[in-house]
Amino acid sequence: MGNKYSKLAKIVLKISIVLIIIGYFLWTILFPIQDLHTFTTTEHLTAQKQLALNYTLGRFLLYIGFTGMISSSIYLSINAIQKRIKQKR
Repeated sequence: MGNKYSKLAKIVLKISIVLIIIGYFLWTILFPIQDLHTFTTTEHLTAQKQLALNYTLGRFLLYIGFTGMISSSIYLSINAIQKRIKQKR
């Protein structure tokens, strides 16, 4: 049985995964470009900023999604470890 915080952490984890997926599609270039591997790092970043659907919003959603996913995963992992330790006693 989980408490209300683990239910909240599971909801945050699911929302974070959705934010990461949406953010990735906004952040990336969705149509193929020939010879992209010949670009320098700055040229690649400039092309991505110009050709992505919404580069800044996508990057923001990726950061928020990764932060939420990591924090909720850590909380749920610690909670599961604590339950196993209590069961062994």
